[in-house]
Amino acid sequence: MATSKIIASVFVMNLNGGLDDQGKPVTLSKSFRNIKAEAAPDSLLTIAQKLAPLQQHELISVERNDTTDILA
Repeated sequence: MATSKIIASVFVMNLNGGLDDQGKPVTLSKSFRNIKAEAAPDSLLTIAQKLAPLQQHELISVERNDTTDILA
């Protein structure tokens, strides 16, 4: 049976960059690499909420992107 192991994790804050020339929303992102695989979603959200006031733009959403090895 195959198993998986997280080998890398990236935490991304998506920010409101306003509107472009055509009136479409612009999304900016800030990425933080080398996040611990054990980091809980609640912890990442709390960190994003603490960092949000330090950003120039408003926080829209938070993402976590994991890279996983599939092992046989």
